[in-house]
Amino acid sequence: MTNDPLYTRLREQSWRRKLTPAEEAELRAWLATHAETQADWEAETALSDALEKLPDAPVPSNFTAVVLQTVEREQTAKERPRMFKLVWSIRNVWLTRAALAAVVVGAGLFSYLHSQTVRREEMRTSVVAVSAVKSLPSLDALQNFDVIRAMDQTPPADEQLLTLLQ
Repeated sequence: MTNDPLYTRLREQSWRRKLTPAEEAELRAWLATHAETQADWEAETALSDALEKLPDAPVPSNFTAVVLQTVEREQTAKERPRMFKLVWSIRNVWLTRAALAAVVVGAGLFSYLHSQTVRREEMRTSVVAVSAVKSLPSLDALQNFDVIRAMDQTPPADEQLLTLLQ
């Protein structure tokens, strides 16, 4: 195969119709300078001749209607995925929002239950610690606790006296 525009033009014209004598002379001159494409041209010519000898395929009477129905089906098939994508994207947005809400609620519930468990454990630990104490002060001592505490307090040091003593 060659990319020469002259050869390509002549080859495509030979597919559609017989070449004119001027075109055939032009082709022979081109093939004389490009002998490597001679076999390719002969194969093209043989194929074109074989295709011309084939009988025309019978076309049904409703051929146009069938073609138009096929085109309509293809157009609706192209439109259907767009509608499906639109419906799916709307559904997908709601699913995403619902999933996010479920995650937030689940995290909040987990956090609440965990904090309750920690509080119960702290309370259990404090009850165990209090129950382990053998001797608690008497109830009378606890009722008069403020008076006892006030008696134990020592007056503040006299600063003037301390400075004189030094």
